[in-house]
Amino acid sequence: MVTINDVAKLAGVSRSTASRAFTPNSSIKQITKEKVFTAAKQLNYSPNFSARSLVTQKKYVIGVFMSRIHADMSTYFSNIISSANAGLPSNYLLSVAGIDQLEDFDQSVRNRFDGVIVVSQSKNDDTFIDKLKEARIPTVVVLRRVDLPEIDNIYANDRVAMHNLVQYIYQQGHRRLGIINGSAEFITSEVRYIGIKEQAKKLKMNIVPSATKQGQFSLTTGEVMMNEILNQPRSDWPTCVICASDDIALGALKACHQHDLSVPRDISLTGFDNIPYSMVSTPSLTTIENPLSLMIENGMKFLLQRISNSATERQTLVIEPSLIIRSSVSLQ
Repeated sequence: MVTINDVAKLAGVSRSTASRAFTPNSSIKQITKEKVFTAAKQLNYSPNFSARSLVTQKKYVIGVFMSRIHADMSTYFSNIISSANAGLPSNYLLSVAGIDQLEDFDQSVRNRFDGVIVVSQSKNDDTFIDKLKEARIPTVVVLRRVDLPEIDNIYANDRVAMHNLVQYIYQQGHRRLGIINGSAEFITSEVRYIGIKEQAKKLKMNIVPSATKQGQFSLTTGEVMMNEILNQPRSDWPTCVICASDDIALGALKACHQHDLSVPRDISLTGFDNIPYSMVSTPSLTTIENPLSLMIENGMKFLLQRISNSATERQTLVIEPSLIIRSSVSLQ
């Protein structure tokens, strides 16, 4: 059986140096690390992380917990997983779960993770976050703002993003807005709605009450709610409907096609997220670039710093989303 001693001998380094080469963020020169990895590959050596965890008290597992995992989040889900995995050290595993499905924190979470990224959309997650804090598990919360002194936090300024979107719609000549919002329990829905209302009020734009809808962040919500708007007399329609996600907007676009309407000639639509489908729809969606990947990537960096004890003070990062102008908003 090949041991770390064999790897060290072949690489021409000490046993401790060879061992540290497999430890994330260790103070070892890259050229030395490459020599150790080359020797390990030649000898078909794999470090025994189970044995090492008994000594170091590390589990070599990072947890990613979302408010909930559901069928309508395929693009959203893949962005989170791919971004988290990109920053994951090679000797770590990634474990993904929905907070809403956890039944026993002690059995499922406590003593099983070196650190956790919480992708939080709801205040309902606060109980889970408090338990992570109590269990002294290094934690980073991304997506929504939290004001907890020992928890690192990364979120996007969705409120300002909506200010910029409404400003653009106004500049295109629109004065009557509709809104199809996402889940009422999610903070993102509330923040985006507040941003729309604030800027519309500032610009003296009219938010049409009968065209203000709330459902889920899903294609179905977009289709159903847009049909409700379009089934009203045309004189009651808004000229532009702001959707709280691209999935909602794509569902709304389908409803417009069912009514033989041309977007944006007959009615304009916008989304939020800038998912790949928003670029290839007909028309392509004017939307907001949700910096989800950037939030997750920085969340992993913050977390690894916490795990290695190199971060001493609470870290907070606020990211500004970008307006993506495409073809779904007409010039009035």
